[in-house]
Amino acid sequence: MEKTRTVISLAGQEFRISSENDAEYVKALAEQVNRRIRDMHRQFPDQSTSRCALLAMLEMADELSKLRTESAEVDRKISELRNMRGSEQKVQAPVKRPFERKKPVGV
Repeated sequence: MEKTRTVISLAGQEFRISSENDAEYVKALAEQVNRRIRDMHRQFPDQSTSRCALLAMLEMADELSKLRTESAEVDRKISELRNMRGSEQKVQAPVKRPFERKKPVGV
């Protein structure tokens, strides 16, 4: 797959990103991150932009961790249901989730 080069701004700093995702997707991610940083800055106006960025990252990491835990629980329940049906087929591996990428967005 061909890589797309995109210029984005995160917390007022410019980054040149090379990614297998299209430019609009990468820009949407950047806007989501910037929105989180602005939200943190509204909650903690006396904190610097870099500290608000770190708090936003921590909040996003918390959400991702919870989603992964929920996803694993759903996969476990699906496996149980498959086994309860008395299926003699092997339980298939869980479906790959859209947020589970093999390659991170590169800088």
